[in-house]
Amino acid sequence: MRAFPGEIRRIRQRGLARKRKAPKTIWWRERDYLEGEVKAGVLILPTRGCAWGLAGGCAMCGYVYDSFPTPPDRLLTDFKKAMDELGDVEYLKIFNSGSFFDPREIDRETSYRIFDEINRHPRIRRVQVEARPEYLDRQALRGAAERLTPQLEVGIGFETVSDYIREKCINKGFTIEDFKRAVKTCIKEGVEVKAYILVKPPFLTEKEGIQDAVRSGYAAYKYGASRISLNPVAVHRDTLVEELWKRREYAPPWLWSLVKILRDLREKVHAPLLCHPTGAGKARGAHNCGRCDSRVYKAIVNFSATQKYEYLDKVLETGCACYEVWRTQLILEGFAQGIFPDDLRRL
Repeated sequence: MRAFPGEIRRIRQRGLARKRKAPKTIWWRERDYLEGEVKAGVLILPTRGCAWGLAGGCAMCGYVYDSFPTPPDRLLTDFKKAMDELGDVEYLKIFNSGSFFDPREIDRETSYRIFDEINRHPRIRRVQVEARPEYLDRQALRGAAERLTPQLEVGIGFETVSDYIREKCINKGFTIEDFKRAVKTCIKEGVEVKAYILVKPPFLTEKEGIQDAVRSGYAAYKYGASRISLNPVAVHRDTLVEELWKRREYAPPWLWSLVKILRDLREKVHAPLLCHPTGAGKARGAHNCGRCDSRVYKAIVNFSATQKYEYLDKVLETGCACYEVWRTQLILEGFAQGIFPDDLRRL
């Protein structure tokens, strides 16, 4: 394989060259958690897309292929229509396949008009947007927080506590210090932070992926994130992860691994833990054997919406034959690392 960033750029250029037609604004409703279970609305705006992604970007991300430079007036028209369709949601999550505070994606005037529209819906208590750390300066955050009536939350792709994994396995393009500075800036401006943790980045074994996710979730919480979202890798088209997957050099994480991570973080993180696996139960997403996928996935989603560990405990009690296969894999990977697993009783 070529040098890591160069290979990612090659794949990205190929994917962008055969990009599909311009996507539309899409939206749906789902369950989420604030102080309790709430109705959430998810809204995806097609904008220019992530600048880092367009230049090559992260090893696992294919969202840049869903981006398109939509004129501000069209963006606002579609946004208003989506808001009317979503109805009375309490938590609104806005994604634009990039950074909300990058003016090349959404200029400030357009973002303020979006906030004005949100303010017309009094039941909305919290609004989440996403951004890379380099766009989270005090001026942008202060202007947004002052314009928006609901609580503002920014999702940041922290991914891992290891700068080595972030650079050599993900190609994220920023460091842990960049994340810490961004979180401090958000907190100073009264903005909440949701940290995204990537479960099983490429080049990690299943066991290493679990260990890294637990360490990273705890670290993000210590650094000031008020919500932790676990994002298992899904195999997106035209990404480095897909190249590895096709060669059988990468497999998405087990759903059992997500259950273990959530339970291992139980005593470490005193903040909501969230997980909504993309493509769960499919070959390209987090999955088990096929027979128990739906049941384990539902337990994870139910936990995320309620923070009640009984859902995870129950699915473990019910079990499945593949649970022992997963457990054996972790034990063998532990031996391969030259480390005798010290937590076998909790697997």
